[in-house]
Amino acid sequence: MFLSPERFAASPQVGLPIELEWASVARWLSAPSFADDKTEHGAWCPCVPPGGVVKDGKGPVSLLVADVDECTEGAIDRSVEALDHCQGVIIPTFRATRESPRHRIVLVPDRPIQQEEWPILWPQFAFAIEKAGIVGLDHGCKNINRLYFAPVARGPEVWLGACALRGQPVPVDAMLAAARKRREAEERDRARRRASVGPVRHPDRYIRAALEKERANVLASVEPNRHPTLLKAAYALARLDLTEDQIADALLDAFVAVAGEGRRREGERAIRDAVAARRRAA
Repeated sequence: MFLSPERFAASPQVGLPIELEWASVARWLSAPSFADDKTEHGAWCPCVPPGGVVKDGKGPVSLLVADVDECTEGAIDRSVEALDHCQGVIIPTFRATRESPRHRIVLVPDRPIQQEEWPILWPQFAFAIEKAGIVGLDHGCKNINRLYFAPVARGPEVWLGACALRGQPVPVDAMLAAARKRREAEERDRARRRASVGPVRHPDRYIRAALEKERANVLASVEPNRHPTLLKAAYALARLDLTEDQIADALLDAFVAVAGEGRRREGERAIRDAVAARRRAA
């Protein structure tokens, strides 16, 4: 779906569905226009929602896209090497420099991805990319109707060049099967961690009940609401004049149990920020 600059600037944003062979799309993505403003040549979306209406729209997805925003010199070459078995293209984005070669990965799936499959498939796609050693992925690309600016560079002298990937289309059904298998394993692991969380301890029965309630809320949280649930729980407990350590004792292990050990520091920061916010409001 393509949005001209006028359609991109309009409200609501309504795109034009366009059907092209992959070779034509790849040529367009690989040959940028030159401008000082990346919005000057419009935007595109791999999803075509009903009527082309972008806001809250959902529909089939024709390409897998991921932006790599935090990277170091040589990152494009490393991404090409990691994904050379796929069919697609890797293109520098507008702010790319040789020192920080931000880029966009666009891969061809072997069939369209239906909207109900998308929430299952994109996390697996991101997992596979990161497992291949590509770091700095923008997880905002998981939004099914995300818009991407048309290929634009400031000038030919700063354009880093597109790289074609001449492997095979991404097997959607195999990726979905791997995603479901990984989800089941993660849920078993979360259940084990939930069971390992010890009881809440506090001499005051009222406060103990409040701690148990908020920890139960955190344990029951699901994405994308785990972080907001932790913030809300910590803020509520801070109203009881509990210390940050007391709140962390009740909530942090519960958050890690459902979100994973890799997000422990995120949980610590969320609790600290929520307690500080409550102190400022008091």
